[in-house]
This record gives sequence, structure tokens and C-alpha cells, in this order.
Amino acid sequence: MNIRFQPRRHVIDLLFTLALFCVFAASALLVVLIGADVYESSARGMDRNFGLQTSLHYVAAKVRQNDAAGAVRAGELGGAPALVIEQEFGGEVYRTYLYAWEGSLRELFTGMDDPSPADGNPITKASGFEVEQVNPRLLRVSCPDEDGRDAQIYLSLRSGREGSV
Repeated sequence: MNIRFQPRRHVIDLLFTLALFCVFAASALLVVLIGADVYESSARGMDRNFGLQTSLHYVAAKVRQNDAAGAVRAGELGGAPALVIEQEFGGEVYRTYLYAWEGSLRELFTGMDDPSPADGNPITKASGFEVEQVNPRLLRVSCPDEDGRDAQIYLSLRSGREGSV
């Protein structure tokens, strides 16, 4: 006699398998949602840091390009603090102003004696800009972003000022 043994299928086996699959699927979805949130917050932080650092590095590059005796100084443009870079072309003096105006860091290259701050070209977003001449060979540049976070950089003027020790 040939008797076959057939295992009985219980409903509990099916429910256990289905419950295990649902737990796995819910865990996978939760991990994906947490990962997306972490990615979004880190990308937002990187964008903020990029904007803040870009402003300062742009100013530093301009100072390094034009570092000559007496050419770089702290000043003002339309009542706003500005970094003033003077250059001579063809016997005439031209000035480059770096300053904050209407929510952006701006640059204005002009030969005029009384330029308007509204004429400058926007470079990056910035809620403010400060330049301090710490000593004849050192500038402190501060540039807060639109969130109010402030970053600063110290720039050493290699050429110094005429007549400085």
C-alpha cells in the first residue's frame, strides 16, 4: 500500500508569511524615507555653505589679483561698506567696488567719482558685507548669508601700503 503524506496547510502559515513580508516592506519604506530626509538636509546645508564660501573666495581672488601697493583698501559706496580696488589704465584711475546691495554681493567697475550702488552687477546672494582694515597689511572681510549666518576671512596684503613699516 502506497500512502502519501500531504502536509496540511494552515491559515496561520500564510498569515505569518504575509505579516513577515509586510514588516519587511514597511522597514524598507521607512529606511528610504529617512535616507531622503537626510539627503535633503545635507544638500540644503551644502548649498548654504557654498553660497557663503563663494562670496568670500570671490573677494579673496579679487584682492589677490590686484594686490599692489595702495591699490586695495576698505571704503564705502553709497553709504554701504565696500572693498575698493584702484587700478590705473592709460593714465586714468578706475575703481572696482565690492559691496552688498539689495540682498546680493555686487561688483562695480567704474571710472566715475560718485557711482551709484544700484549700478553694480550681482555676484552672489548676501545680506551684508563688511570690510575692516585691521592694519596696513591685513583686511577682515565678513559676509553674512540670507539666513544670518556669518563667515569671515582675513586677507593679507602682500604688497602692503606705500610708506608702511
